[in-house]
Amino acid sequence: MNALEQYDARISRIMAKIEAMRDKEFQICVGTWPPQWKPPLTEEEAAAFEAEKGIRLPEDYRRFITTVASSGSQPFYGLEPLIQKDCEVDHPFPYTMDHILYFLYMTEEEMDAYYDDEDAPFAAGLLPLCTEGDGMDSVLVVNSDDPDTYGTVWYFDLANDFGIAPMYDPNTGRPFHFLDWLEYWADRTAGLGPQDYFQFMETVKLPPPPDDPNIMGRKMGWIN
Repeated sequence: MNALEQYDARISRIMAKIEAMRDKEFQICVGTWPPQWKPPLTEEEAAAFEAEKGIRLPEDYRRFITTVASSGSQPFYGLEPLIQKDCEVDHPFPYTMDHILYFLYMTEEEMDAYYDDEDAPFAAGLLPLCTEGDGMDSVLVVNSDDPDTYGTVWYFDLANDFGIAPMYDPNTGRPFHFLDWLEYWADRTAGLGPQDYFQFMETVKLPPPPDDPNIMGRKMGWIN
């Protein structure tokens, strides 16, 4: 199989998993259940977005939104549509797998300087995928100078002073790309009981903390 055929086969498997959960009942649920999907974008619409922004969408994500659904009512509060007014994807994402934004690894002065900088490019190069609510989002890197970072999915939570960090498959240790992220959600959701829930935060893997006694995590006693 060529690459597109491999994506199609995997997408079919994921959608079958999601469809198999149609009658599942939850006491804790956000978004509409069972999932409802919007029609896919045309190739012309996807290409027009790419031309306007000067980027190429990650192939697995691009294949999904042009063959299955442009958006939907899941995961969580729903898969966001591609065309979003405030996305800054024409500028590259400023972080890499080894260089993340994590506030507990910053000093108080660094945090103050970051929040005082109105031009901080924390949202550049990203497309929102979905929100869990309360500022906890999944985002897709669609513009990066680092080939290992391009196409990966990150946990984005500035509202609760977490930061921005990549998600990893707990079983393989590999970073999530779009279809990894979507299949993980399907598998975790399938295993939930009626009163259970999960958060994508569980897939975040942080690098070792810097050797600095003044980082906020150490000053608050949360990091040794």
